[in-house]
Amino acid sequence: VGELVSTGSWSLGGGVDLLLVAVLQLVSYPFHDPVLTDRGFICEEKTMLKSFVISGILGFVAIVIFSFIGIYGSIEGIAAKGNIPAELAKTMGIGSTILMTAVMIAAAGSTLDSTFASLSKLVGYDIPAMLNKDVAKISIKIGIISMILFAIFGNLPMIVGTDILKATTISGTMVIGLAPVFLLHGFVSPTKLGFHLSFWLGIFLGVAFAFDAKIFPEFLAIGSGKYAMLLGINLYGLIACTLAYALPGLLCGCKDKR
Repeated sequence: VGELVSTGSWSLGGGVDLLLVAVLQLVSYPFHDPVLTDRGFICEEKTMLKSFVISGILGFVAIVIFSFIGIYGSIEGIAAKGNIPAELAKTMGIGSTILMTAVMIAAAGSTLDSTFASLSKLVGYDIPAMLNKDVAKISIKIGIISMILFAIFGNLPMIVGTDILKATTISGTMVIGLAPVFLLHGFVSPTKLGFHLSFWLGIFLGVAFAFDAKIFPEFLAIGSGKYAMLLGINLYGLIACTLAYALPGLLCGCKDKR
C-alpha cells in the first residue's frame, strides 16, 4: 500500500493536469448526462438532492479505487496502450481477465443505456414534437434505427485506433458551454443568443481538439504534461463560454432597467 501511495510525482506532468481537467469538467459534464437530467429532475427536489449526493460520493470512492489499477500497472512496468485495466488483467491470469471484462462491460452497458435512451428519445420524440410532426406510430422504429446507426458510426473511430480516455475528456470539453447556463441561472438573464454562443463555442472547441486541429496556439497549454493543451482549452474555454453566455444577458438586463 505504501508503494502505491508514494509512487510517481505530484506534478502537472505526472497526471495533475488531467486531474484539474476533471475538476473543471465537474461544472458542466453532469448537465449533459441523460441519466441525471431526464431521470433526476423528475423526482422531488429533496429526493433528487439525496440521490445525487450519495451517488456522487460512491462514484468518487469507486473512481479513486479504480485509479490504483493504473498506479499498480506503472509499478509493474506495464506499457500504457490506451487500456491499462485490460493489459493488467492479462498478466494476472484468466480469472482476473474475466472479472475485469465483466466490470468493463457493466460500466460500458450503463453508459450505452443512457446514450441510446437519450438519442432515441431525441430523434423519435423531441425533434418531431419541435417540428409539430406526429410520428407516434413509428417513433419506436425511429428510435431503434437511430440507435443502430449511432452504434455503427460511433465505433468507426475505434477501427482507426483511439485513446479510450477520449470518450470522456473530449465529450466533457464539448459540453463546457452548458456550465454557465446552469450555474449562472438566477444571476444572469437567460437569452437565446447567450445560450447558443456558449453552447456552440464549447462544441467547436471539443470537436477541434478531437480532430487535432492545428488552431490552438501553444501558449494555451498549461504545463508540459500529456494533457497540457487539454487543460488549457478547458480552462480558457470555460472562461470564454461564461463570458459568451453572460454578456448578452447582462446587456439585456441593463436595457430592461432603462
